Amino acid sequence: MSELSLLVEPAAAVSAERVDELAHGLAEDLRTVRGLRVAHAQSPVTTHGKSQQAWELGMLVVGGVFSATTMRTIALIAVAYADRAKARSIRLRRGDGELVISGSTKVDEALVTQLAALLGADPGAGASAAALPPGATAGAAALPPGSADGAGAARGGSPRG
Repeated sequence: MSELSLLVEPAAAVSAERVDELAHGLAEDLRTVRGLRVAHAQSPVTTHGKSQQAWELGMLVVGGVFSATTMRTIALIAVAYADRAKARSIRLRRGDGELVISGSTKVDEALVTQLAALLGADPGAGASAAALPPGATAGAAALPPGSADGAGAARGGSPRG
């Protein structure tokens, strides 16, 4: 299974809590895609404490089998979320490779091919038609029903992964 890192970059300087809210909202949207594993990225802690891992602020790790349909759906969700949450961009990373998506990015075959290259996958694998998440429409910045875009949403408790 491949893994992809997604980093939410807010349009303006915001608090760490707001960045975390944005990452949670994107994670909720990505979890609507069947077969994807979505978690907050972690790194080793450099200070003393109970936990040996710390959250990477604003970064998610997505794993699974990335068919052409899944790659297109991830791109659609990222574009819609960046537009709706007014994030400057969402960076998709794997190893040294990176693809930057913003709310104005056009989701087309070229973008799916770039994402496939980033993942080292065949863009023709799987169905060629886009499988939109529930409530999303092609060309519209729609999010799945009940998804949180983080706008003013207060989240309590421990981070979800």
